[in-house]
Amino acid sequence: MSTVKGTEEIASPLQESALNKKGLCDYVVNVASGCLHGCTFCYVPSTPAIRTRQAQLREKGVSDPQMDWGQYLFVREEIPEKLEKTLKNKRTWRETDSGRGVVLLCSGTDPYQNKQTASITRKTVEVLSKNNKKVRILTRSPLWIKDIDILHRSNVIVGMSLPFLDDVLSRKIEPQAPPPTERYQALMEGYKAGCRLYVAVAPTPPTMTLDDFKIHLEKIMCFEPEVIFWEPINARGTNGKRMIAAGLDFATSVMTKKSWAECFIRQWEEIETAAEIVGCVDRLHIWPDPELRGCVDDEAKLESWFYRRTVEKWDSFSASQTQTKSTRTVRKK
Repeated sequence: MSTVKGTEEIASPLQESALNKKGLCDYVVNVASGCLHGCTFCYVPSTPAIRTRQAQLREKGVSDPQMDWGQYLFVREEIPEKLEKTLKNKRTWRETDSGRGVVLLCSGTDPYQNKQTASITRKTVEVLSKNNKKVRILTRSPLWIKDIDILHRSNVIVGMSLPFLDDVLSRKIEPQAPPPTERYQALMEGYKAGCRLYVAVAPTPPTMTLDDFKIHLEKIMCFEPEVIFWEPINARGTNGKRMIAAGLDFATSVMTKKSWAECFIRQWEEIETAAEIVGCVDRLHIWPDPELRGCVDDEAKLESWFYRRTVEKWDSFSASQTQTKSTRTVRKK
């Protein structure tokens, strides 16, 4: 299938998010649907955001919205203007203990995957900053470096997905995303410019070992991220099929719940050990999966990571600075 691009309208640009469970945010803004990076492990195509719109996407020329992931992108050009109106009329602001009222760009696409999405993202960040909102960027693209002038602010933290630094492996796992070495260089550039940074060591392939994690964390600490998120690859939905189609033989080793859970537990222990050796265990934030319930010996440890607050410093940008009235919601368990 050839790449399908276009635009689409969206009624509400700002959505409440369940990603406070991972300590990421309370709101999300997705500047597009679809993604051109084509990461084989991505489970976004199996979420309701795509599954419930398959007929609509087929009308736009996408024959198989799940298996064709990476071959279509529909940008939402009106996001900044609509967000401005939404924030102007919004009288309450959700701020859970773990989500902290943060707005994430993005949860279902990459905000900097090309110049078009980057332009929308820049305008969106400007709107959020003008309205004193906390902003979290998550991207695989170095294009954010061009926006350092607006990202170098206390209310903004920039993160990149950097599960490893092997460019050859990356071409198989995340075929159309910028290589990890370029992402690393972007993070170093942002560090030198004084940007607030974090990193998502996620998702890690099952081939990574204690030594791999130790070397990787040592490199990561060179740009001093405020937090290091981690989770392993999870073969769920159609992503298992996409990984196998890409020739990733390791995918079969995590395609049953038992084998996936065993890999998760092993790598969890290894990355914690590596973080202790490197001296960054206090910054390590685990993204556990509810499916691990019944598979781990220490259920209390597992549960403790759900809705855990990150160690990121938002104190200099308190909720009292927002123009709308803050309302706290009780943390769920």
